[in-house]
Amino acid sequence: MPAPASDEPHDEPGFALLIVLWSMALLALLATQVTSAGRADTRLAASLRASAQLEASADGAVWETIWHMLDGGGDYWPPGAASFVLQEPASKVTVTVEDERGKLDVNQVPPALLQALFSTLGADRSTAQAVANAISDWRTEEAGDRDDDVSSPYIGDGKIWGPPGQEIQRLDELQMVHGMTPALYLASLPYLTVALEQGPWLSFASPTIVAALAKAKRDSNVSVDNADQRGPVVLRIQAKATGANHTAVTRNVWMRLDGTLSGPAWHYRILAWEAG
Repeated sequence: MPAPASDEPHDEPGFALLIVLWSMALLALLATQVTSAGRADTRLAASLRASAQLEASADGAVWETIWHMLDGGGDYWPPGAASFVLQEPASKVTVTVEDERGKLDVNQVPPALLQALFSTLGADRSTAQAVANAISDWRTEEAGDRDDDVSSPYIGDGKIWGPPGQEIQRLDELQMVHGMTPALYLASLPYLTVALEQGPWLSFASPTIVAALAKAKRDSNVSVDNADQRGPVVLRIQAKATGANHTAVTRNVWMRLDGTLSGPAWHYRILAWEAG
């Protein structure tokens, strides 16, 4: 027997309205997500563009500094310690030039002087001596010819390399030397350089370098020859470009000038270019 028909009308308009409302809510949610993602992408693109502009400003300031130091006319800047500000359309670039001639060339100075520096900076005697000797092994050509280069000290450190028997090209290589700690590396970094091939020039030496020289002389009777005034000049150029909202990009460039100290006659070589 068929069921009796219901007298209550179906609420089809209300059900359809509910579906429409849910659909509109879903579309609104999707639109919000798309808009939010678009805004995030826009902010990211703007940040990348601003960063690229700051990098270009910092790089340009480095090249402008080098150009002025090589210029023989009225725009000549004598190479040496200096600081100045360059105003760019979208940034301000602060340039600092540091003369490296008062530092220790890590490829040239004897281990006893490196040991004296590390001791002056607070390292204990055994650590200072071990790290100084390890640096000497690292840079010594004969060291790279031994069969046991990757030997007990480096294997004990869990490393797969040994002394390459080549000069140190960049100071951050020192972090790879056996026994060098992060603290000692950071402490000694301001007093070391590469490619100076002599020195340090006492007229440019810091009190820490002077103390290390005195200690090496007293403890090991080690001294350095007087610097050749016609020798190379090694400079560190730091360019810091600052933009809106205090965003900043830094370039650190080490360069070497060779020649007769006669401005435009100098030859120069970029030793290292680091971004920060």
